Amino acid sequence: MTTNSSEPDKPASDRRDEHDSTDGAAGPRISRRRTLRAGGMLGTGGLLGLASLGVDRAAAACSDPEEILHLDYDAVEDWTDLYRVSNGDADNLALVSSPTSSGDRALQMRIREGDNWGVSTHYDFEDGVIELNGRVDFALNTGWSMPGRRLANCRLWNCAIARGPGSAGGGTPDGTNGWSNRMYVTTRDADPEGPYHLLSNTYHMGEGQGEYGEQSYIVDGEPNALATPQIVPGRWYEFEYYVRVNTVSGGSPNPDGVVRYWLDGDPIYERENLQFTTDRENNAIETTGPVGHYGGSYTAPQNLYAYYDDHSMAIGGAFDPEACDP
Repeated sequence: MTTNSSEPDKPASDRRDEHDSTDGAAGPRISRRRTLRAGGMLGTGGLLGLASLGVDRAAAACSDPEEILHLDYDAVEDWTDLYRVSNGDADNLALVSSPTSSGDRALQMRIREGDNWGVSTHYDFEDGVIELNGRVDFALNTGWSMPGRRLANCRLWNCAIARGPGSAGGGTPDGTNGWSNRMYVTTRDADPEGPYHLLSNTYHMGEGQGEYGEQSYIVDGEPNALATPQIVPGRWYEFEYYVRVNTVSGGSPNPDGVVRYWLDGDPIYERENLQFTTDRENNAIETTGPVGHYGGSYTAPQNLYAYYDDHSMAIGGAFDPEACDP
């Protein structure tokens, strides 16, 4: 595709301007209910592919989803029809005709040389979601390079965010003020020219939470890593994520929140003892979506481009509940 150990410095996700706002800087607030109405009006081949499914919450640890949504980049006039902006420059994200994973258009994320931000976007849920299973195809441009540091990280995807000061920026989750899980590409145990590895960053209430969340590198020897996948610039990958909010007993968070990742269908990361919240109604999953944010106190060494396609979500459950739990 030809296209445009020790703790690192403060991660890019943790700059003071990272806290998500309710209204955002650009684009509409796209809610689940608005999406359902749009899907019903547009019908097959419209803005979203949608399937309404029955719910049996007594069945398994992973639930049958309430809805399955597919965001069709080919069917919208502008990406702001789907995602809201909270931080960064909206001009850094655009629909492009090449490269694509499928269909006619994909999203191109730019991070300018000497800057941290591309842009942070959000598909918003009107009501807090307890379980979210998402899939997206992503690729780094062939010239992607991360030199100049012993360790460099770049955030690529907001997997699940409960908005508030506890979700980023060095905040401390207290059960009511937000939390998050985000996916990064990293040079940990990798060459600055690639292939790269992945990193899961989580702001949570439990053991392991540091000043800037908990960094879980998906490399050999890390306790929650199930594999050590390599990310080669110029290749498309299917990234799948599943986040389930912890249960609460007597106002206290139980250590049973879940984060799982797959890459091209293979499990690569699993954490099943997380404490996110004490309020499952008002401090649950509110947003997910593409993001580009490089470094912390360090910035992108050159213009970098990431690409996204085929973003789908199982809301309130999992795409395949029977296969979700090992």
